[in-house]
Amino acid sequence: MYYKTYIINFDKGGITDTFDYKKFHDTLTTANGIISWWHYIESSYIIATSMTVTATNVSDFIMQHMPNKHFFVSELNLNNHNGWLPKEAWDWINKYKITQ
Repeated sequence: MYYKTYIINFDKGGITDTFDYKKFHDTLTTANGIISWWHYIESSYIIATSMTVTATNVSDFIMQHMPNKHFFVSELNLNNHNGWLPKEAWDWINKYKITQ
């Protein structure tokens, strides 16, 4: 299966933030075009999508479901990565990196 991966980072509003992140999570992770998702860092998602999904599609989706929140979306190259994460996170990343 061919897919693209995107990283989504968003700004949580702190103590006074009343946004329903659970509802956003449920909506994002079940959206059309999402093959799989990763959420090991609280305000970040990595999503694997069908090849037809673009960064603009993801951005439009977020603006619709997370209005007035600052966020960043970028296509992601999982072949060049590093960091400190739980084993389950690395397993997901290694599963969805592009193999040549």
